[in-house]
Amino acid sequence: MLASWRLIRDGAGGAAWNMAVDEALLEAVLAGESPPVLRFYRWAVPAISLGRFQRADRVLHLALCRHRNVPVVQRLTGGKAVLHGHDLTLCFVAPLRCFSPAHRVTEVHQRLVQAVAYGFQQLGIHTRPVAEVDQRALRGAHAGCFEHALPGDLTTPEGVKLVGGAQYRRAEVVMEQMSIPVEPLPEVLRGCLHPWREPAPSPLQGISLHELMAALARGFALVFDVEWQPSELRASELARVQQLAAHYPVPLSALSSAV
Repeated sequence: MLASWRLIRDGAGGAAWNMAVDEALLEAVLAGESPPVLRFYRWAVPAISLGRFQRADRVLHLALCRHRNVPVVQRLTGGKAVLHGHDLTLCFVAPLRCFSPAHRVTEVHQRLVQAVAYGFQQLGIHTRPVAEVDQRALRGAHAGCFEHALPGDLTTPEGVKLVGGAQYRRAEVVMEQMSIPVEPLPEVLRGCLHPWREPAPSPLQGISLHELMAALARGFALVFDVEWQPSELRASELARVQQLAAHYPVPLSALSSAV
C-alpha cells in the first residue's frame, strides 16, 4: 500500500504570507502533525525573495524597489534572489529519511529535480540535467538564481534554466522551495537586482498551470512512490502563519543602497 502524502494547491498569496505558510508546514512535519507535503502556489503581486544569507543592500537596486513598491522577503532557504510573479512556486517538505539513500544537500536536490524532470517529460518538455559548468562563467557578482545553471540544475537542451531551487533543514526535516517561470517577467521587476542581467524568456509559456501542477505531482509521486491526498491548510497551521508572517518582510526603508 502506497504512503499517502499531502498535496496543497494554493492560490496566489502575498510574499510574506507565502513564506510563512511554507515554514508552518515545515513545523507541522517536524512535530509529526503532518505527513510530507507538496505545496503549489503563486504570488499575489510581483515580489523578490532573497536567499537566507543574502544582504538586500548588496543585491537589490533599493531605490528602484522602493519607488515601485516591490515586496521583498528573506527566505529560510539559501541560494540567490528569485523574481516572483511570473512563476509557479512549489515547496516540498519531508523528513530526510524519505530521500534515502540520498543525504547530502546536492543529492537531495537532485532527487527533487528528477521528480520535476519526470513531470516535464509528461508534457513533452525536453530537459537536460547539468553535470558540470564552466567555472569561469560563475566568477564575478551575480544576484539572481536564474543567472547561472549549477550542477544538479535542470535546463532545456539549449541551456535555459527551467527551475531554481534552494533548501533548508531543521532537525532532520528538509524543506526545498522551487521556482518555475511560466510567464513573461513582470515589468515592475526589471532592473531590481544588482547587477541586473536580463533573464531568458521562459520556454514554458503557454502551458496551463493546471496541466503543469498535475504533471509535476505525478513526477513526485513516481520518484517517492506515494499517492497524494488533496489537502488545505489546517486551522492550527493558519494560526501559525499569522504569527510567522511578520518576520519575513525586508524593511527596505531602513537600508542604504550600495548601488
